Amino acid sequence: MNAILRTVPPRLMRWLFRNHREPLGDVTLERSRVFILPTRAGLLFVGVATTVWLGSLNFNLQLGYLLAFLVLSIALVGMYQTHRNLVQLAVREQRVVPVHAGEVAGFDFVIDNPTGEARYAINLAFILPRRRKSRREQERAMKGVWVDIAASSSARVSIGLPTRRRGWRACPRVRISTRFPFGLWEAWAYASPQMTTVVYPIPEVDAPPLPLGTGGEREMANAVVAGNDDFAGVRPYRAGDPLKSIAWRLAARSDELSVKLFESSAGEETVLEFDTLARSLPVEQRISRLTRWVLMADAAGLRYSLNLPDKRIATAAGPSQRVRCLEALALWPAS
Repeated sequence: MNAILRTVPPRLMRWLFRNHREPLGDVTLERSRVFILPTRAGLLFVGVATTVWLGSLNFNLQLGYLLAFLVLSIALVGMYQTHRNLVQLAVREQRVVPVHAGEVAGFDFVIDNPTGEARYAINLAFILPRRRKSRREQERAMKGVWVDIAASSSARVSIGLPTRRRGWRACPRVRISTRFPFGLWEAWAYASPQMTTVVYPIPEVDAPPLPLGTGGEREMANAVVAGNDDFAGVRPYRAGDPLKSIAWRLAARSDELSVKLFESSAGEETVLEFDTLARSLPVEQRISRLTRWVLMADAAGLRYSLNLPDKRIATAAGPSQRVRCLEALALWPAS
C-alpha cells in the first residue's frame, strides 16, 4: 500500500472507506471506487516545483514562474491519466487448481478493457493481513503481477499465493493499482474474489511401500503385482520401491533405474487405513503418509479405498478417486 497510508490508523482508514466497500466476486472499477494519492516521487516533484516557484517569487523571475507552473501542470495531467488508467476495467474470477501444502496456488483472473484505449502497467496483488507489535491489525500487499491490456480486449492474469497448511484456502482481497504514466501518482482499487480451493496435505518424502492388497498377493510396491499378471511396462524408480521390482536388464543399458509394472488382478484392492498406522506417529505425519500412498496407488492405476476415523472413501480408481481421497485427507479433521 502507498507509504502515506501506512501512517494512518486502521480505524481512521475504515471510516474513510466506509462507503466504498467493494462488491463480492466480479467487480467493475467505477470512478468512485478508484483512489489516488501522490507517491514519494510525486511529493518530491511537487516539492521541487514549489521551491522553484518560491525562488522565482523572491527574485521576480518570469521564466521561473513559467517553469514552476509547467511542472505543476505536468503533475496534474499525470494525476488525471493515472486515475483514468484504471477506470472502467472489469476484474472477473476464473479458476484455481488445488495444490499440496508448501506449493504456490495460482488464482486466475481475467481483466476486461471495454474502452478503445490501451491500459498499461496494471498491477494485481493480494492483500494479506498481518499483526504488528502494537497488536493493531494491518495489511500488506504482495509484489503481484504486472499486465498491459490492449484496447477492447482482455488479459488473463494468474496470481500466486504460497500455502503452508492443508485445508480450505480462500482467495484474499486483490489490490489493482497503477502508477502510469509518470510514477508521480498511484491509483488503486480493491476486489474481493469468492474463489476457494483445497490445499492437499504434504506427501511424505520417504514413505514405505503401499500396504498389501485384500487378495494378499500384492507386493508392497508402487504398481507391482506378484503372480501371473500381464507385464504392462515400466516407469521411473521412486524412493520406497522394492529392489526386486527394478528392471535390472534395462538398468544395465541406461543410467536411470526403472520399475516394472504389471496389470492388476481383477477383484483386488488396496485399503489405506488411518487406524493401522503406528499411533506413535503424529497425526499430520500419518495424514502425510496416506497422501503419499494415494498418489502412489493412483500412479499405479490401482483400485483402492481410504478409511479415516469418521469417513470412508469406497473402493475406486482414477483421477476422481484421487481427488476424493486427497480432499478427505486435506479436510480431516475439519478445520
